[in-house]
Amino acid sequence: MPPDTTVRPRTDYGFSVRQIMLRLGTDIPPWGFPPETILDAVHETLYQMQWVDPGPPVRGLELTLAAANSIWRVATRPDGRRGLERCVDETVTAAAREAVRTAPQRAAEHLRVAWNAAYGRNPDPDKAFNEAIRAVEEVACPLVEQKKANAGNATLGTVIGELGKNAPHKWELALPDLGGHPRDVGHVVGMMELLWHAQVSRHGGAPKSRRQVEEEARSVVPLAAVLVHWLTTNVLRKKP
Repeated sequence: MPPDTTVRPRTDYGFSVRQIMLRLGTDIPPWGFPPETILDAVHETLYQMQWVDPGPPVRGLELTLAAANSIWRVATRPDGRRGLERCVDETVTAAAREAVRTAPQRAAEHLRVAWNAAYGRNPDPDKAFNEAIRAVEEVACPLVEQKKANAGNATLGTVIGELGKNAPHKWELALPDLGGHPRDVGHVVGMMELLWHAQVSRHGGAPKSRRQVEEEARSVVPLAAVLVHWLTTNVLRKKP
């Protein structure tokens, strides 16, 4: 049998410290980490503090990060877990939170995962894209293509086809144009196309297929949040 390489921190460090070390796969206590892994240690420490009121230590950390003009901030995710998160404009953050609050449960969960994959300490751009699109599909498919959705055949691509080519005359936006009339759906179709066509990682083996990059993920997740919010609050609606 191969040797057991599992890292087992010393028991006298205490439970919380041991958990941090286990999650990072190291036998070095957090206070001995090299500078390049300090942020990882801080992130995992915040994770371990989720069940208690951290009080002044976390507030002090927030002030230190802000004073250093760091790209990271302390955030409490929608699932209640604390951790480091890339700084995002507060207006964008508030809009995403409102989308999560008003969305159906499954769409909201996809948005939460997408947000963390785009802005969290360990970003995963491909996952952010997948979850962002799934969040939009959770509300768009039953709304626009109910029969296909029930059969499991609807995607954001088929929704775009329905709204953009097959039946745009059946839909409108609850946003007035210059004449005070509801706008046509071309605007929301364009937003959906931006999200759908930007996912170049979807077509494995295709000539232009590649992994998504972080900047792309941080662009499409707020876009998905706006689409989910619009679709949930009847901005896209059938014509009377």
